[in-house]
Amino acid sequence: MDSKAQSALEYLLLIAGVVLVAAIVIITMINTINTPTQSSEVYHSKYNELIHVS
Repeated sequence: MDSKAQSALEYLLLIAGVVLVAAIVIITMINTINTPTQSSEVYHSKYNELIHVS
């Protein structure tokens, strides 16, 4: 493979890796923003919906 093409491919792979890590960090931060109280309220409401359906 040409040296320039290999360098470009490695650069693109590096950018893709950075974007992937950034996406994982953002998703993790969004999921941890909810306090336990908010999470328990969400689970409680979903549980009540299941009870009412059955």
